[in-house]
Amino acid sequence: MPYDPDFIAGQTLPLPLPSDAVLSAAYEQRFIDHSRMSLLFNQKRGLAACTAHNIDGAALQPAQQTERDYRFDPKIEPASLQIDTDRGYRNNPWDRGHLVRRKSVSWGDPEQAARAELESDYYSNITPQHETLHSASWGRIEDWMLARVDSGEQRACIFTGPVFTEADPQIVNAEGEEPIRIPAGFWKIIAVEADGIMRAAGFLTWQRDYDDPNPLPFEPQLEQVRLTTIEVLTGLAFPALRLFDPLLYGSDQAPLTRRSLRGSDDLIVSLGDDIPVPAPRRTSSINAPRDIIL
Repeated sequence: MPYDPDFIAGQTLPLPLPSDAVLSAAYEQRFIDHSRMSLLFNQKRGLAACTAHNIDGAALQPAQQTERDYRFDPKIEPASLQIDTDRGYRNNPWDRGHLVRRKSVSWGDPEQAARAELESDYYSNITPQHETLHSASWGRIEDWMLARVDSGEQRACIFTGPVFTEADPQIVNAEGEEPIRIPAGFWKIIAVEADGIMRAAGFLTWQRDYDDPNPLPFEPQLEQVRLTTIEVLTGLAFPALRLFDPLLYGSDQAPLTRRSLRGSDDLIVSLGDDIPVPAPRRTSSINAPRDIIL
């Protein structure tokens, strides 16, 4: 079963709607289905533009069933459309980052979990993530999501993808190989119940703009952002999720934005005559689970 929009009881959360520009760059102009995930593959970039999968926290396997086995997605031909290890990930600071995490599709029947794990190793689900990003903020938000559904035995729907820009730098990994372009950042959305209320939270992290294959070390920051921010950056629309976004609507359906300026107490300085600067405490950065709004 690929991504199931009816996975959470009482809810229908469809796949995102791609813009005409996103769809025109997509392989076969549709989502590709695998046993536990669906993905929209941008054949111009050689990477997925969006992935979607479900997690059943009540049925997660205690240990992974298989070893990693990176290989081409057989549903995308020619295989050269995909960026493999030799072309993208040797002798450079870029990790083979899973968009759909292996652990998050390893649930239910062991045989089905094993198949889903191996499918998550398809190059269509892999993207260049800087080693610092991969092991820091991005990994921590993935851990938080998995721990939340596991501890509460909840069901969740997860959407993930890169941010592509026209300024993304090209790198050539080896002589004779075609260049690849490094995504500017990554986003992730979780849809899950919180205290009996359906919620959808979006997260964004940037890799910075690199102009060479050996970027300086950096400290990646994770931000919780409005789903509309992700929509604008990606060309993907999530109309069914918007009303569940706590940064857009609180429990009383009133706007609840962490960066909003509500009065003079929200200002720390003015630049020029009337350009306010938000106080530092009005930040969207996620440093610990307590900073996440659901």
